[in-house]
Amino acid sequence: MTIIVLGNFMKELIHANPELLITVVGIGGCGCNTINMLFDNNLSERVNLIAVNTDLAALNTLQVANKILIGETLTNGYGAGSDPNVGLQAAQESEALLTNAIKESDIVIITAGFGGGTGTGASPLVAKIARELSINCLAIVTLPFESEGQRRMDFALQGIEDIKEPIHAYITLSNDLLLEGLGESVGLFSAFNQSNEVLKNLLVSLVQMLTETGYVNVDKNDFSSILSYEGESILGVGKADNEERAFDALEQALNNPLVSIAKIDSAKGIIFQLFCKSEPKLSTYNGLIDHIREKVTNKSVLIVPGVTLDPNLASEIEILIIASGISSLPKEQEIINVYKSEDENYLDDGLAFVDGDCIHSNEQDYTDIPAITRKLMANKAMETKNA
Repeated sequence: MTIIVLGNFMKELIHANPELLITVVGIGGCGCNTINMLFDNNLSERVNLIAVNTDLAALNTLQVANKILIGETLTNGYGAGSDPNVGLQAAQESEALLTNAIKESDIVIITAGFGGGTGTGASPLVAKIARELSINCLAIVTLPFESEGQRRMDFALQGIEDIKEPIHAYITLSNDLLLEGLGESVGLFSAFNQSNEVLKNLLVSLVQMLTETGYVNVDKNDFSSILSYEGESILGVGKADNEERAFDALEQALNNPLVSIAKIDSAKGIIFQLFCKSEPKLSTYNGLIDHIREKVTNKSVLIVPGVTLDPNLASEIEILIIASGISSLPKEQEIINVYKSEDENYLDDGLAFVDGDCIHSNEQDYTDIPAITRKLMANKAMETKNA
């Protein structure tokens, strides 16, 4: 039995906010868990939340109203068996349902965990559908923990390659980078929950920026302009208890431990959104923007600022940063040099999903490795160098 509950809810949502419809699509187990967290955060009152999965039992546990079972004939509702090809075929079987679910949207945000079957396989097709419908589409995907094994990382990295072409902008979040910040003693469930919490906070701030009218407003067209700088992106949130620590909040947003694989210095487009409980000082506002400009080597970067006053904000200051069109080229040669000079044969077991031959045989092949992999490789090489 196909689960799809969309029509009336979507019509009410469009009627309530005729200017903008944001659809957040959670795909696979991780993506659906995130959708459920957003529902618990009452985000369903402001955006269209859709859970997409091949696993009927998992869908039945969700509170969110909009659920789509894909690949019903293919999998009989039993999941994709951790096979991205099955996830893709399931999405292809249910392409009409997916198209109907997002076709009225102004912005689509895909959230998924890469490395398994459904999220990895189906997400690129949803991005392709959005592209064909001329809908701005952003993907925020998490990579598996290294401990989950080489095969899942292989799948995840291939999923990133598959989604690059159809998506407007994509953000990869590394669970291993999160683990470094949490420490070795953190519990498994706590680590997964913390990863979901970070992702939820990013999405909540993003939706708040797009759906609330601010004193300095970031609208759909501004968002579209930033997404037009296609490629790697970063998304970060920082918070401060008082205005004097606003620059600390900015640094938090710029150095989110999950997205530190990409640096803002080469960005072509940046959204800077300031949420505050009370009126901020002009010097604070200007100083924050100047601080961002100082970090960007591209002096023609487009910076779109926004300011929203929210008396109900949990913190005095909250800052959201979205940067797109990021290139990691300035770091690539440095990383290559580290490998060549320190240990031509170095490849840690935890990075065995990278084909070592591509590091040595051709620099272009090496730079085609996704930035998350290059970052992890560089960290390992530097650790060896400093040992």
